[in-house]
Amino acid sequence: MKPIHLALAASTLATPVFAQDTREMDAHVHGVSTAEIAVEQGKVEINIHAPGMDIVGFEYEATSAEDKDAVEAAIRIMLMPENVVALPEAADCRLTEVLAHLHGGDHDHDDADAHMDGDHDHEDHVEGDDHDHEDHDHSDEAQHSEFHVSYAFACEDEDALTTITFPFFEQFGNAQEIEAQYVTETGAGQAEITRDAPELALE
Repeated sequence: MKPIHLALAASTLATPVFAQDTREMDAHVHGVSTAEIAVEQGKVEINIHAPGMDIVGFEYEATSAEDKDAVEAAIRIMLMPENVVALPEAADCRLTEVLAHLHGGDHDHDDADAHMDGDHDHEDHVEGDDHDHEDHDHSDEAQHSEFHVSYAFACEDEDALTTITFPFFEQFGNAQEIEAQYVTETGAGQAEITRDAPELALE
């Protein structure tokens, strides 16, 4: 994926019209994830950052087999976009790229990515990257883990890209809200997507 579109989103949204929003979009708050969405010429790019607590119920480094299994299971869920985001069927969108990983501090713990050249079994693309770290203090408040997932889609009918729904909340029970920034060819905006109202209307 080319990051230029999301960089455009960030620069477009860094305007006084959003100055009244006092909540930092990149703040690490339990229950709150962030999303950056760009729609341009039939291509859709979505980046989501979610606190580890919301996804697997903990934020310390996964060292036990049970915790590692939980992380791997979460990444496998994220690798299937229909578990996280849903685009209108009328837009006829095809997944072209996906990346999902967990990172905490200066270390990436698990990485998985796939480039779509047709039909793929997502599970074949999971590559665990386990690291041995010494003397981690799980009570350290600075120790935060965060899941990051990115999707790229190519859509046949851009005009039909009017909404994005987030089944994300159905998959991850601790997640309560997604703070989204988006940019389209007709405008830009931001919205709070919640468990009770899991749909984003694109302007």
